[in-house]
Amino acid sequence: MRSESLRMEDCWLDSPRPPGPSRVSGAPVEVVDRAALRPGPLAHYAKRIAVRLVNRIAIVPVEEILRFEAEDNYVRIWADGPYLHRETLTGLCARLDPTLFLRIHRSHAVSLRVLRELRPRPHGEFNLVLCDGTELRSGRSYRKQIEATLGLA
Repeated sequence: MRSESLRMEDCWLDSPRPPGPSRVSGAPVEVVDRAALRPGPLAHYAKRIAVRLVNRIAIVPVEEILRFEAEDNYVRIWADGPYLHRETLTGLCARLDPTLFLRIHRSHAVSLRVLRELRPRPHGEFNLVLCDGTELRSGRSYRKQIEATLGLA
């Protein structure tokens, strides 16, 4: 950590200390990473996704979802059947628990519970085989994330 001269009001502290002689005299104060100290919101991930259909709204439990496939500003959700949901894949993945789902391509995300096999390909890509036999190709830019999540790195 580095030290800089700061005023007391420039520092965000959990429990402010009363000003002592070193603080009043303008002595250097240790810089504190404010973002690390701030209490953040608890992570609340979606448990189900409401998908609007023609004449009804289907409630799809997250634990039943096998994979997601992007289609422009829509996401095809593969569960007990395919559903077309109006949201981007990036937005939907941000609402899901990262310990349950893995983004493998700019157009695909998969449930980790249905992932059965990983086949390395040239240039840092993988073919991922799911429990239903579906085979998806990963993107090169997702290689590190895939390896870290699956404990390969």
